[in-house]
Amino acid sequence: MYFLWKNTRYGTIRISSGGLYEFINSTLKSRLRLYSITLSPSGRKDDADLSIVLSEDDLIPETRKTIEAHLKSVMKPLGIISSVIWAAPENWAASLLRSTWTWAGVASCFTIIITAGFEGFFWTLFWGSAAWFIVKGFAFITNKIWSA
Repeated sequence: MYFLWKNTRYGTIRISSGGLYEFINSTLKSRLRLYSITLSPSGRKDDADLSIVLSEDDLIPETRKTIEAHLKSVMKPLGIISSVIWAAPENWAASLLRSTWTWAGVASCFTIIITAGFEGFFWTLFWGSAAWFIVKGFAFITNKIWSA
């Protein structure tokens, strides 16, 4: 994906989002991970919002300010004024427990066990999984054929 960065009298300047990710991640320390990049619309001049997710412990405010200053100094030669938004990564277990699909699956399993017993639950799970793998394999094969 390319970001439209700037219109000039010579044409437009576009930045590859993948290239920008790699560039910024190469300047970050190993325990930080870039989460998202957005270039703002033309309302603000050449402004980029960089969201960074901490992949380990929270950093103290002085370290955050140092990293923000570093990123601003790295982006300034590119002509992009950057602002950093700090966010904590979401725990996968918490997101799983908040998912309606999880609770629908749990309720379905209990309903099948109560109405059909463990044997019915086993065969339902077996044939449902078999059907899923067959459909997934069919979709994979047809995608390979159509994309060739």
